[in-house]
Amino acid sequence: MAILKYFSRVLPARRPIGVRDLEHALAKNEFVFYYQPEWDLKTGQILGLEALVRWNSPTRGLVAPMEFIPLMERSGLINKFTPLLLEQTLRDLNLIHRAGFGTLTMSINISVVQLKDISFVSIIQKYLNKYKIAPQFLECELTESVEMHGHPLEERSLQALQALRIPISIDDFGTAYSSFGHLKRVDAYKLKIDRDFVINLFNDIKNEKIVRMIIQLGHSLGLMVLAEGIETPEQEQWLLANGCDAGQGFWFSRPLPLDLLLPFLKKHTGAAPARTPAKKPAAAKARKKPAAPKKRAPRKK
Repeated sequence: MAILKYFSRVLPARRPIGVRDLEHALAKNEFVFYYQPEWDLKTGQILGLEALVRWNSPTRGLVAPMEFIPLMERSGLINKFTPLLLEQTLRDLNLIHRAGFGTLTMSINISVVQLKDISFVSIIQKYLNKYKIAPQFLECELTESVEMHGHPLEERSLQALQALRIPISIDDFGTAYSSFGHLKRVDAYKLKIDRDFVINLFNDIKNEKIVRMIIQLGHSLGLMVLAEGIETPEQEQWLLANGCDAGQGFWFSRPLPLDLLLPFLKKHTGAAPARTPAKKPAAAKARKKPAAPKKRAPRKK
């Protein structure tokens, strides 16, 4: 009797990312930046861009931020990353403004760990001056990965940012650490609804209620409300109908490197975003063609 043997190739597990890996990545400047547009839901205009970092590792490929940023924060390497972040994003914003898109803002993610760095705000000022960017065009998105404790250095940095008139927004609102604590401590101008609520908007009636509540809360405090993770026209329409001010997500545009972003802006700035049409061919065919203009009677001489 023949015996068949099956062999499965066991792939070695990828080694976890360590501090030394990130130190090497910082030394070699292996980080790349992509930019995702933020859209005004009412007008369809591009308001600004959010900078999203990826680690372009020679051995791991493109590594998403959630795989290395938490380790940077725990190890303190995030403060060594700050100059690199500002150098690249503000240099690119300078190029974007010079290309004719001078009203667009640039949002960067910052953490409480960075706020505790006594040199954080002065580093921001250095690169704003270097690339001749007015402070109001740089937005700092405060993430909720680390809890705020009202540390004196946190308060000092926030006050310095506000004195410079750098807008502050609260990112991923409704998740992680106390969003309401951030609202109390931070003089924010914008709330960003976490993408998980938006992606699962129609999967649970509670999500709809939570998103509606966040929109109402933000407006009651005089804040702009932006929804992250919009992926369908139905989500966009629901958010617009419920008063959400702005949005971002794959329905509008994927994050783009600078060389692809500039042509995209030239195509879409000043016009409504060219989204992928909803799959409703029957409804599209049902639209009536505009009637041909009636011929005018010849004018009597």
